[in-house]
Amino acid sequence: MKSPLGLSADLPVADLVSEAVALLCSKRAAVIKMFLPAMLILALVDWSSSTFLAENNYAGQFGFLIVSILLSVVFATSCHRFTLLPQDKWDANALHGMRREEFRYLLRGLLLGVIGAVVFFCTMLVAMLFISQEEAWLGAVAGVLPALYIWSRLSITLPELALGQKSDLKRAWSLSEGNGSRLVLVVFIVPIALASPFLALFMLDHSVLSYVAAFGTYITSLISLVMLSLSYRFLLDFYEPQAAENEQEYQPAETSVKQQDSGFDA
Repeated sequence: MKSPLGLSADLPVADLVSEAVALLCSKRAAVIKMFLPAMLILALVDWSSSTFLAENNYAGQFGFLIVSILLSVVFATSCHRFTLLPQDKWDANALHGMRREEFRYLLRGLLLGVIGAVVFFCTMLVAMLFISQEEAWLGAVAGVLPALYIWSRLSITLPELALGQKSDLKRAWSLSEGNGSRLVLVVFIVPIALASPFLALFMLDHSVLSYVAAFGTYITSLISLVMLSLSYRFLLDFYEPQAAENEQEYQPAETSVKQQDSGFDA
């Protein structure tokens, strides 16, 4: 994609990280009010599933997984709106139940997961044809790299779905053109690096520390969601400045549903 002047944008990853942290710190009162209860509950759900359920209790584990996914979708969409909308619209679009935007966000996330899995397995199988069995791990690496690249590029319009706007995979691919490796940093590498101290706590196999670890990962998830939102806004401001102005007009689903067509799209 090119800007109206025929230029291409390069995501400033380091600036996005610092801006995300600065935004959350400067708005910490609103962050605590809007997201702290959700992060505590999400961490409790994850901690409870690993503490009170046996690993072979597949029905129970699946139930907790569904609850965690639904809460995470509500958490993610609210975070995108917090980042992209003016402050006077935060309360109207704070944490709530599953609405049309959340279902679209969930369906797109599931679709990206399927695409990533297909790319991973297909690439790995092809790579296995050219390497020995002792080097099978190289096949997994060969599968992960393109899967992460494609997943990251297609994730760029998730914030757009959270704002109630339609966005297909073609648009996501076009908007992220030239920034695939940078989006891998934004979507995967930087969040994993930020979460690594908390992920290490899981290895200690201590009940209290496991909850702290789960809570900490959701704090880093909040930062990564803000980073993705800022990346989307950066590219939109660069390529489609008029669309960037229009996104400020988002209304809650309860008041705008009559203005939108029916159905869910992924």
